[in-house]
Parts: sequence; structure tokens; C-alpha cells
Amino acid sequence: MTDETKFNGWTPKIVNETHRLDPKYWIRKKRRNEENLVLAKMIAKHLIMHRIWNGLSQRKIAVEDLNVTHQQYQKIESCRNSVFYVQVARIFKNRKWNTEILSSDPSIVLAEWLKNDYGNLESWALPDKYHKIIDAWKLLDLKAEKNYYKK
Repeated sequence: MTDETKFNGWTPKIVNETHRLDPKYWIRKKRRNEENLVLAKMIAKHLIMHRIWNGLSQRKIAVEDLNVTHQQYQKIESCRNSVFYVQVARIFKNRKWNTEILSSDPSIVLAEWLKNDYGNLESWALPDKYHKIIDAWKLLDLKAEKNYYKK
């Protein structure tokens, strides 16, 4: 190293890191991983559960709460598009839903809702919306990973 590259006796350490302003840095920062997939599925399940339980369509939430097309909202529920906290917060605020529920397991929340609204039911007497939620969750579980990592 020449004297020009030394600063008051200190030699800079060269590290093979991409610079913050390099686009490759931002691509790496947005990397999708398994931990984020789990969170995306949990949020999607909550959105599906709230929407179906309250008898709302994807179009209604998309247009009234997010100002997006229903296709964009479908992508959020299917884990194709990432959802931002601001979007989820806007939906929950507009619909007066409790955001604290988001940190809970959706299946536990659903069980509590069933118990509160319907009491102790036999499995054959479960409401139709319960079955719709479970079917939507099963479909999400089947397709979420493929959708999430799709380029």
C-alpha cells in the first residue's frame, strides 16, 4: 500500500461488502426467507379469517380500505405480494378490528370467535363461514411457499 492510501498511520480495511447505494445491496435486503414466509402466512390467514367472518369480499377491502384493485389484494392474501404494516393497520382501523390479534395464532383466534359467537358446537353444526375459512387456509398452505418465492 502506498503512503497516499494511509490515513495518519491507519490503513483502511477492504471488505468484500456491497455498498449501501449499490442496487445489489437492496436486493439482498429484500430477500425472502422462511422466517418472513411464516409471518406472511400468518398475516394472510388473519386477513382471510377477518374478511370471511365479517362477510366481506376481497374487492370491498381492496377498494374501500387500500385503494387498490382486488387482484392486488388477492396477491396479498395468497402471499404473492408482500403486505406492509401500514396496509394491514389501515384495514384494521377502517374496520375497527383489534390489531393486537395479529400476534396471535389465527386458529386459536378462530376457536375463540366460534366459542364466543356460537357457544359449544358439535363439529357437524359449525357455521359455513368456519368451513370457508379453513378451506381458504388449506389452499394458502398449499400454495404460499410457491407464491412467496416466485420471481
